[in-house]
Amino acid sequence: MNSRDIISLKKDILSNLSKRQLKDAFELLMKLAINTQDWRISETLGELETNYKFMLHYLFEGVEDPEREHVYHNLLRSLYELADDSADELLKAESPNIFYEKLRINALKRSTIADYHAQLKDIAGSIALIDLLEDGEEKTGKKRELAVKRERTGSDMFNAVFVSPRANETDFDNYMSFLNNFDLPVREKSLFLSAITLSLFHRFDSRKIQVLMQAATMDNIQLRVRATVGLVIIMQMYDARWPLYPELRNQLDTTLSENQDFRKAVLRTIIQLIRSRETEQITKKIKEEILPEMIKFNNLAGRKLNMDELTGGDTDFSEKNPEWQKELEESGLGKKLQEYSNLQMEGSDVFHSTFSGLKHFSFFSDMGNWFLPFDPSYSEFSVLFPEEKKSALLQAAVVDSGHMCNSDKYSFCLSLLQIPPARREMMLGRMGAESEEIKQLQKEAKEMNPGVDEEVVSNQYIQDLYRFFKLNSCRSSFYDIFRLSLNFYDKKSIAPLISDVDNMKKIALYCFDKNNFSEALNIFNRLVAIDSQNDDIWQKIGYCRQLLNNLDGALEAYLQADLLKPDNSWIIRRIAQLYRSQKKPGLSLDYYKKAAKLTPGNVNIELNIGHCYLELNDYEQALNTYFKVELLDSKGTKAQRPIAWTAFLQKKYDLAQKYYKQILTGKPVVHDCLNAGHVELCMGNKKAAVGYYRQALYQDNDFELFRMLFDADKSTLVNHGVDERIFPFLFDQVKYGMT
Repeated sequence: MNSRDIISLKKDILSNLSKRQLKDAFELLMKLAINTQDWRISETLGELETNYKFMLHYLFEGVEDPEREHVYHNLLRSLYELADDSADELLKAESPNIFYEKLRINALKRSTIADYHAQLKDIAGSIALIDLLEDGEEKTGKKRELAVKRERTGSDMFNAVFVSPRANETDFDNYMSFLNNFDLPVREKSLFLSAITLSLFHRFDSRKIQVLMQAATMDNIQLRVRATVGLVIIMQMYDARWPLYPELRNQLDTTLSENQDFRKAVLRTIIQLIRSRETEQITKKIKEEILPEMIKFNNLAGRKLNMDELTGGDTDFSEKNPEWQKELEESGLGKKLQEYSNLQMEGSDVFHSTFSGLKHFSFFSDMGNWFLPFDPSYSEFSVLFPEEKKSALLQAAVVDSGHMCNSDKYSFCLSLLQIPPARREMMLGRMGAESEEIKQLQKEAKEMNPGVDEEVVSNQYIQDLYRFFKLNSCRSSFYDIFRLSLNFYDKKSIAPLISDVDNMKKIALYCFDKNNFSEALNIFNRLVAIDSQNDDIWQKIGYCRQLLNNLDGALEAYLQADLLKPDNSWIIRRIAQLYRSQKKPGLSLDYYKKAAKLTPGNVNIELNIGHCYLELNDYEQALNTYFKVELLDSKGTKAQRPIAWTAFLQKKYDLAQKYYKQILTGKPVVHDCLNAGHVELCMGNKKAAVGYYRQALYQDNDFELFRMLFDADKSTLVNHGVDERIFPFLFDQVKYGMT
């Protein structure tokens, strides 16, 4: 049995367990157990199946058993754990997955979290002693040695925790002792929590989840945020198992749920996870729209500067040409840059495209470094952050930046190390003024929103996770957590934390604003069940359904909104639009007339009224309406095509001919040339008709398309008196003219 077969079999087992199809799960589990050649697993599995059969027997014999549900849940827990353990046992021998590679390596070391606890505590003590020494080469050298030792120890600790087996009580106590030790730096504690989280992404472990639960209420922001983010994702992943662990449910319900700060943190994390889904879209926009426009604009500005030099103009280049601002606005770049700035202030991941190509440093070959909180004391950065310049510009521009995540800060600093020192100093000087502006903005934001620090830290950590799962060379070894569904309200573990109306509205509106209409609709449906008299919710339900192509459902929602809030032009127009799409022009006409009374003189509404009359074959009213549109839209040409076609249908060929000639002087499409040909054909001008048909064919140079479009109008032409026997000759004449 190869790795792919084992993973596929485990997936089937977990699927059966989630559906509570235990007989099938037992059969598949036995296949796994036999391949492990571990008699203890097979024996345990046999005992569990025997107990299950007895439970079924007593159930159908009518025997009452108050402990049945408890026994059943314990049985399910055991089966889930057996599936995890059996698959791991088989895969650890030869699987190329990074988890099993590190598991095989770590088996040779046999170090525990208690060992790493002691080592890191000793290193922290040694660093504190060296800080007492006078500045000099000896101190710098010793600090660098200890920094390197600290980094290696932290990396080993991360890998050991990542591949650690299911935790027992002793492990749990050691984990909490590590987190609660005030002598240990936050950097390593943060790394530890990320390792626990990644370990849980691989395999469910109730005690490790309890570690995250404990850490989610700690005083330190870094630790609190990492634990909360990890906890939310894990509850998403393992929602089917959550009811089987009363110890987790009780801790969540009785301790964490009562903590308002924790509930706010969960809400914030969910919104940030939703926001992360637009990262690829933002990256694409920056690469394909903003950067090309910036290059184009800069080249234009550069050429103008060169022209000034050549013509002996002013040599004071500090004064910017006031025309450039106008050019910036006219080019559309100004609007794009403002949009970019707004995304940045909102917390969107605008730097992913910038730093995605800067993850090639050997630093990122160490898995733990993707989760390392940024620290200027990192051994390689002694040149960038010397002891005597702790408040240097780089400190303000990078370390204190809330816009760059930790991973990108490391990328930036590692890139700076590749630049010659003189040029590097010049770059840092330019950054100084900008960093002060950024700090001022951050200060103002903090005054407006006191929780901004926690929000920034949380956002940065989610961006660190995003880079790991999208850019890391071993990403194929992990399930991409950013592909998890956003249906948080379908998760029994998470939903109670965010089910008050205010939170539901915030998440629904955020999903709606980010065009995640399926997720937004799910929440709006829940909200309308609470308050069915809220017209705004019905409107948004209608809009979501419409964008998800559920037109009948959208119409139903809009009609409900119209009952609650009559005479709303937006709602009425949506109803009219949907009736028309359902081929009900009479009902559509009624609603468009209502809309016209509410917003008289609206060109689009009048145009749609004309379309409805046309679809009802009331050509006279349609034509009159289109003439009204033409008067209202004196500078435009919106009514030209409908007037021409309606006049043709009314056999007012002279009028139709007049309008098609106007249309063809502009930017005609295939249908314009085709319809102009129809008019000439019906007027008996065969030669002119052939000329227009050839123009139509020239548009796409596709005779089959031309033939298909023409055939769609055949019955209309015959009704207008054209002899259908001419059609074959007509096609041949058009073809001969094209050769």
